[in-house]
Amino acid sequence: MKLELKKINEAINAISYSIDTEQYDEALLGSEMILNELEKYETSESVLHLLFNLAGQFIDVGTSLRNKNAVSKGIKILETHSEYYENQSNINYYYNLANGKIALANDCGYSEDDVNFKNIELFNVIKNLYWKAYKLIKKEDNYVLYQQNIINLANVLKQQFRFSEALQLYNSVIKENTPYPQAWLNRTSCLEQFDQLLDHRTEKMITEIIKGYKFASESPLIPKAWIPYYNHKIDYLTEQLNSKNLDLDELETSKENSSMTEFRQWCIKENLTLNIHGMYCPCIVNERDTLTLFENVVSSQNILQYEQYLNRIKAEFSLVRVLYYESKFTESSKLDFESCYSELNEKEIINIRSEKLRTCFRLCFSILDKLAIFLCHYFLLKIEKNTAFNNFWHKNKSILESKDNFALIAINSLIYDLNEQNGQFGFYKKWRNSLEHHILFLVPDSFELSNDSTHTYVKISEFASSLLNLLQFTRSAIFSTVFSIVEDLRQKQPLDRENTMEIKIHKKDFNQVY
Repeated sequence: MKLELKKINEAINAISYSIDTEQYDEALLGSEMILNELEKYETSESVLHLLFNLAGQFIDVGTSLRNKNAVSKGIKILETHSEYYENQSNINYYYNLANGKIALANDCGYSEDDVNFKNIELFNVIKNLYWKAYKLIKKEDNYVLYQQNIINLANVLKQQFRFSEALQLYNSVIKENTPYPQAWLNRTSCLEQFDQLLDHRTEKMITEIIKGYKFASESPLIPKAWIPYYNHKIDYLTEQLNSKNLDLDELETSKENSSMTEFRQWCIKENLTLNIHGMYCPCIVNERDTLTLFENVVSSQNILQYEQYLNRIKAEFSLVRVLYYESKFTESSKLDFESCYSELNEKEIINIRSEKLRTCFRLCFSILDKLAIFLCHYFLLKIEKNTAFNNFWHKNKSILESKDNFALIAINSLIYDLNEQNGQFGFYKKWRNSLEHHILFLVPDSFELSNDSTHTYVKISEFASSLLNLLQFTRSAIFSTVFSIVEDLRQKQPLDRENTMEIKIHKKDFNQVY
């Protein structure tokens, strides 16, 4: 005899209550019983809906009990009916499936292993699912899910050592006055990991780390048993500061930020600076792009050559930023009038602003491809005529994946995102190819799109927002390239430090006439 679907739905609601009240064993037992009942039914929309809810409960309770078998049952339900769920419940499907897979990958939160080249593919799949949900969720429709998904996506990026992007996402949630301590705590964890790997501890970083523990210690959503540990961390870290007044420090940072040029303030706000300090602080230290290969490094190699490569990358990235800024804030109607285009009623947006956007897009890929050449030169990899950011890894896979280098993990993750088949930003590569080799038209948002093999139409708002993301993506790739070389240099530091020669590099004087 089968239990009625109405009764099954009531039972699933009761299981949800058990999970909310932390009665996990009872919830797991109930989930097993209801799954047995649902398996007696033929597949229908009602049954699939109930199975979907049950899958989420298996994942939640399995994660809480550290029961991988339960988590796997939830994943199996979702993947068995993936085609239906992608069409009907796509946001929640991607989110729940990602939660299940990350639970398995992280041993339900108890794993102490870092992401490596043996398990990175699983983390790339998980990241891809969170990206899919991120692109679909509208904040106004489901604010809680919107914030939780961003936090989870940032966590995966953090695990893949993509620190600049992870911190950007944590900050975006924190700025919304989130009640969730996970955003603050994971941001703190990200900064601590960053400090550990790059030996970059500053007073401001300590202050930012303290903020996370302070928010968590005061949050009603944190178990009371954890609060003494957070208070201990706060006291320990505060002792390392010269100034103990965090509010005064915040006010000083705000003053320093407002003293910079409008352009630089915009670069900081949009996460477009090449300054390590700027990843977590908008103060005056972030006034210039001080990213370098020389910081805390002793090397017997020809590091000057690689610093010259970095100068070239920074110069091109600086140009992209300026062009993008000008496209947003500079008036060009007089120049557009002088250009005198034919009126064809084809709705293409054609003006200096859109040309700057298109140029920025091409230049970002040019920088990415130069980063690939940069890495190939440094790590003595094969360079061919078509060597580019999206293909250099595959051709040198065995060499790169034999290295114990956290920043190479980040680069591998970035390359995956641009994969045209599986990556969530693979369409950027298609747009770039259309810009370079075919014809890409930018059109109003109201335009009805109709693409073919030689013509691509993209709505202007989508292109502009995607370009900002590509700029931030390129920035992350620049950081990761520098970090990968610095990490390798540190591993190869000469044993005989007494006989090393110190080289001092000064900043360029831009008042100098050439």
